[in-house]
Amino acid sequence: MSDDARMAADARAQASLLNPGTSAGALLREARENAGLHIGALAATLKVPVKKLEALESDRLELLPDAVFARALAATVCRILKLDPSPVMRLLPGQVTPPLQAGIKISTASFDRPGMSWHAPLFFRMPKAVVVSASLLVVATLALLFMPSLDRLKLKFGKPPANAAGTMGSAGTASLTETTIARAAVEPMPLAGALAAASGTSAMSASPPALATPASAVPGANATPLLLADTQAAATGLVVFKTRGPTWVEVTDAGGVVQLRKTMGGGESASASGALPLSVIVGRADSTDVLVRGKSFELAPLTKDNVARFQIK
Repeated sequence: MSDDARMAADARAQASLLNPGTSAGALLREARENAGLHIGALAATLKVPVKKLEALESDRLELLPDAVFARALAATVCRILKLDPSPVMRLLPGQVTPPLQAGIKISTASFDRPGMSWHAPLFFRMPKAVVVSASLLVVATLALLFMPSLDRLKLKFGKPPANAAGTMGSAGTASLTETTIARAAVEPMPLAGALAAASGTSAMSASPPALATPASAVPGANATPLLLADTQAAATGLVVFKTRGPTWVEVTDAGGVVQLRKTMGGGESASASGALPLSVIVGRADSTDVLVRGKSFELAPLTKDNVARFQIK
């Protein structure tokens, strides 16, 4: 629309205010025709059905959804046609808000009163005892789900059971005693035969039992070499663990095979080897000494929450 046509349309719109017979739809239709714009092209530009524009231009506002839609559509058409929307808006009906009826009473009753409204949420209509019981049940369930097991707490912070330690100690002592007695009973016989053949006298042949007596009477003489042999055998692995208190260790080789998984008490030792790299986990690093290839290995830099994890390559 040219400036002259727009000014003419605005002048006619202002004149329509003085002419009661002029309508908003007539002003919009006249402005569109003066701009040389087809109603279908205008509908395509606004992306609205042609029937709605026809209803607006023919002042059949009852065919439109509501007065707000009619005013918005008219304002958009004025903006496209570059027409002053004020005269058109004055001719369109405004949004009417129905007044409150005088006979309607607004309830101000509180939900805390005995006669509370049943439109309140279910949570507020439940008895307090039920709400408290449900809350306690939820808290107890969460505590059971996230509480660590008693066995893990004992392993991490506690000492091994006394009966288990006593059973292990008695079994180890009995095994060591039986081995010592068996060796002491076998060793005097070759010693007695050798002495009898060398001396050829009855006095010298009677002396081997006297020499064998201290060996059988003092078990510590043979027990010490056994303990040393066991310690040397445990120290021959690629990684050796020596404990000062309850702990647990796990060693896995490069193929994923578990070479060692053991719960250990204080004063014990264990070793492991396998295909490198070895993945090592130490349950209580503060109670465990580690030797890697015969050298002391520091666990402190690798420890988190008293659990050390490292690899041997």
